[in-house]
This record gives sequence, C-alpha cells and structure tokens, in this order.
Amino acid sequence: MEAFRFISKTIIGAIIICSVHTGCKKKEEETPTPPSTSSIGTTQQTQRASDQTDLETESNQAMDDANSAMSEISTTRDIQSICGMTYDSSTTATTGIITLTYDGTVCSGKKREGTITIQLPVQGGQVVRFSTAGAVAQLTFTNYKITYVATNKSITINGTHTVKNVNQGGLLELIWLSTPIVHKVKANIHVEYQDGTECTWNAKKIRTFSNNGGIIKATIEGDTAIGGYPGTAFWGVNRYGDNYFIDAEVPFSYDLVNSNNCIFKPLTGKINFRWSTYLLTLTYGVNSDGLAASGCPYGYKFNWVDANNTPQQIILPY
Repeated sequence: MEAFRFISKTIIGAIIICSVHTGCKKKEEETPTPPSTSSIGTTQQTQRASDQTDLETESNQAMDDANSAMSEISTTRDIQSICGMTYDSSTTATTGIITLTYDGTVCSGKKREGTITIQLPVQGGQVVRFSTAGAVAQLTFTNYKITYVATNKSITINGTHTVKNVNQGGLLELIWLSTPIVHKVKANIHVEYQDGTECTWNAKKIRTFSNNGGIIKATIEGDTAIGGYPGTAFWGVNRYGDNYFIDAEVPFSYDLVNSNNCIFKPLTGKINFRWSTYLLTLTYGVNSDGLAASGCPYGYKFNWVDANNTPQQIILPY
C-alpha cells in the first residue's frame, strides 16, 4: 500500500458504461423490427459487448474527474494533475459552476477533448458543498470526445449526468473513515461514433465507494426495474436500432487505488443485455480462459446462443 500522500493524490486525481459504440437514428420510443436470429453473428455481438463496456468505463472516468474537482472545491485544496484536463472554478463561489476542459493530450492510449460543466447546488445564495448529505450536482457533457489512438475509433458524448451524494462525506475521507460513500446517478446522453452512427444511452445506478484494507473500491449496481428485471442499470437505443435494457446480475466493481496496476479495470460484474427476445451476457473480471481471475483480470467474456441454438462465447481483453 502506498503512503498516505500517494493515496491522497491518487484519489483526488482519479475520483470519479453508449459504450454501445453506434448509431441509432430512430427515436427511442419507436419499436424497431426485431433482427432475425441468423443476422446476429459474432461481429455484432462483439460490437454490442465492447460498446457497453467502453461507455460505462468512460462514464465512470468522467464522473471520477468531476468528483476530483468537486472534492478540491469543497476542501479548498489545489487540484492534483489529471492528464489532459484543466478546470476553471473562477466563479464557483458565487455560481457553483466548475468547468472541466480536455485538451486532446494522449493519456493511457486515448485522448479526450471537449468540456464537462459541473453545476453544484445553490441554496439561499450559497453554494452547497458536494460532500453535504443530499447534495445534487449536474454534469453537462458538451462535445466530450474520446479517441482511442490504437484504432482511431472515437465516441462523442453530449448530455447530462445527475449525481446525488446520499450520505455525508467526500471520497478523500475514505482514507481514514470506514463508512462507505454512496452516490446515486442518472444519465441521459447521446453518442455519435466516428462513422457518423449514433445511439442513446441512459443509466440509473448506485455507486458505492468503500475502503477495503487501504484499497478504495467502487461498486456499481442498477437502481431501477424494466421488463420485470430488478437491478436494471442501463437502457436506450443502440447502433443497430434496438431498444435495449441491461440489468446487473452481479454488481460491477473496480479499484480507484491499489498497488498492482489494475486501477479502473472491472474486477467483478455480470450484466444481461436484453433486446427484443435476445439475450447477451457479459461477465467481467476473468482470466484468458474465461474463469474468475484471482488477481488483476485479463478482461471480460460474453455469451449468447446463435441461430442454431448453440451456445457461443468470446473472451476479450480490457
């Protein structure tokens, strides 16, 4: 475990999945004609799985950046460096607005551009700290673009995330406190991909942060129900025009701070991706054989049944 100073810096710098990489040009309320079973091959299934994984990861990282900025404002410390990001809090004391700007610097194999504007609550003319129990902040994404350098693929996000701090406290305090910090998140975003396709991605989830022996962990679970499935966390229209929803059978989790170079990689999680009469299951935190990893995981696997009613499985690295 790193020293207190390293942990503090890492948490502040790290604090806080349409990764469905696609374009759905139909309105969400429309019900598209279901695809034939034979049309849903390995390529589409791989795309669906990687899309969801990517977008959830980008959503979490963006919220971690916002949490870092809000933690700095609430504690009056100087913000620690986040690669490729600067923030403006010049009017925060009176307006409650913090603006995060991404300059396109390549960081960990990807570059981010655009802005995220954070609106802290204002009551009686006073800005309420996000560490206050019940405080609600809104994050507005404006042309927030992530480009993956190795593939030159990109996603551009516009829309909002609303985050409620359920219980009092900030994530930095988890260094010395044992009480978990709970955030409730609602997201409504529109995504455009590099090929011009589009999709909508909505989320309603609970993020719980806890200190497990010095390792700060985030656990994510669904916070609504759709189609009779409790624990639903995501829904929308994907690049294939499917109205879909995703329920979390096993909570999704990742580490914010640890010592084995596994930060932000999903350690656990099993989600069921449902559309029409079809089902795709994603299991996170597996080794290269598709079994639960004992250490830092290799990646995730996804399973479905093909047109011949034969079970299929593919394992992909993070």
